[in-house]
Amino acid sequence: MLRLILFVLFFTNSLMAFNVKSLLTYTFNGNTNYDTQKAKKIYFDNKCNVCHGDNGEKSNYGKRSINSLTPAQIKGSLKDYANGYYPNSNTDNIQMGIYAKRLSDSDMDHIIAYLKGQNFSMELNREELLEEEPKAKTKHGIFLK
Repeated sequence: MLRLILFVLFFTNSLMAFNVKSLLTYTFNGNTNYDTQKAKKIYFDNKCNVCHGDNGEKSNYGKRSINSLTPAQIKGSLKDYANGYYPNSNTDNIQMGIYAKRLSDSDMDHIIAYLKGQNFSMELNREELLEEEPKAKTKHGIFLK
């Protein structure tokens, strides 16, 4: 019976083109064109600039500035705060959780577009495609990084 269950799970996963990488990272739609004015409005309306600076350049509370994070790290952090997953329950984390709960996925993507540039999702998709290409081998048959 256990074998049958495992076989069915494996078969359904293979039919659905299961991609482990997409489970571990946040993916962004490369076809979306983000409006920079709307993105800036969302950033300032949600008072992100108060703690993080007008362009996400401030590094408060011993943490890195948010504009130095990757889009996936920013989205992951916002999702964690929105779901109440943070390392400790100090007032800064609780306050960030309150702000993050107000944001939709689209709002989060717009904030990332404001911090990383309007075409961040196309650049990420291009990097992902380049990452998938095999590395060049040397004459000894080893790969170079």
